[in-house]
Amino acid sequence: MNDVDVRADWRRRGGLCPRHWRVWRSLEAPALSSAVLLRDLLEHEMRRRLVDAAAPEPGRRGLLDTLAARTRPPTAPAGEAPGGRCPACDVERRAERRYSHALARLTPRQLEGAWARGRGFVCVQHAGTLPAGALRALVIGRLEALLGDLDTFLRRSDHRFAQEPMGEVGDAWLRAIRAVGGDV
Repeated sequence: MNDVDVRADWRRRGGLCPRHWRVWRSLEAPALSSAVLLRDLLEHEMRRRLVDAAAPEPGRRGLLDTLAARTRPPTAPAGEAPGGRCPACDVERRAERRYSHALARLTPRQLEGAWARGRGFVCVQHAGTLPAGALRALVIGRLEALLGDLDTFLRRSDHRFAQEPMGEVGDAWLRAIRAVGGDV
């Protein structure tokens, strides 16, 4: 909150995207630091979006006039949407690129070993970044096995097969959420 460059970047971008504001709200972040940041962002956004759009009444000095008397915000570069992209989304994209690069460097044996120990998961999006070869085939095979687990889960959820124990396929729907939505 006290990093001048970060705050300037957030002002330039207009803060976070709606999805990341929902994440922020669910964090146990201190109310004071959130209020400091949001006060700064709100004032900046009011100046940027409202001061230039509002025509003040002659002889009346209100909040927007007071804000306009302060330093005007810089305009967005040509071709860039006001506010830019969400900084948290940028961090996610960079992390995904690192993740994909690291994943592509694994051997099939290393990946199989991680899965055997119950660690790791590759979603469809990241599987699509892998080059053709043994590693990609291994990941696709794992996702196809998940489809089979979903079929078994659905069948065992049918009242006609309710006597069959759900077993290991009981969490197939949760694993499918991860396969489709990533780390959710």
